[in-house]
Amino acid sequence: MFGRLASTHLRLLLARQPPAPPAAAQTAARRWSSSAAPADLDKEIEAITELATVAKDEMDFALESRNSVYYNDDKQAAHEAVDQMTAAYSSLLARLSDADKRALQTRIGIKIKEIQSA
Repeated sequence: MFGRLASTHLRLLLARQPPAPPAAAQTAARRWSSSAAPADLDKEIEAITELATVAKDEMDFALESRNSVYYNDDKQAAHEAVDQMTAAYSSLLARLSDADKRALQTRIGIKIKEIQSA
């Protein structure tokens, strides 16, 4: 009985269509004025945000491993993650118009600076 119920529930979950993006996300995508497609910019911003999350996690791991044999490796991994995030962010900024740079800095710039300064 339970197996059939779980199987039915799984089929219903798999058949569900993903929800449409909210209107706010569509509006945010339209505000970019550079030559790149807004969807591409949003993907790059998402990738940079993911790199920022990884960098923050690596920094947390390094702090937790302080005074252990893993500290040096964790510290190196944190530096590399921050460098990757910074390179991706700088690369995107270099390709944007001034208005788009300001919008990007407003959107994720504070998070990037906090991670860089930690």
